[in-house]
Amino acid sequence: MNYNKRCTILFPGEPIDDPLEGTIPGKDKPVIYPCSKGSVSSEEQIGVFGKYNQDAFKLHIQGMIKKPFNIQYEDNVKRQVHSVKYHRNSTVVIVT
Repeated sequence: MNYNKRCTILFPGEPIDDPLEGTIPGKDKPVIYPCSKGSVSSEEQIGVFGKYNQDAFKLHIQGMIKKPFNIQYEDNVKRQVHSVKYHRNSTVVIVT
C-alpha cells in the first residue's frame, strides 16, 4: 500500500495533579504518521453509520495504534473517529 499522505494523530495528555486546582487535563501531544486515504464501501457505511454518509472516508495509518486518539487530516480540523480496525501492520480508521 502506498502511504503517500500524512495525518496528525493527537494523543490526549496525561492529567496533571495540582493540590490547589485539582486535576487539570494535559494538552494533546501531536504525532505525524504516514497514511493512505480510501473510500468507504456501501456495506461499511450501513454497518457503521446505519445510513449513507458521503463525507466519510477511510484512513490506513501505518503501524498499530492501541491508545485512544483523535485525528487531524489535511485541513487541520479534528475529525471524529467512528471505527478502528487493525489489518496486518496498519490501523484502519473510518472518520467523518
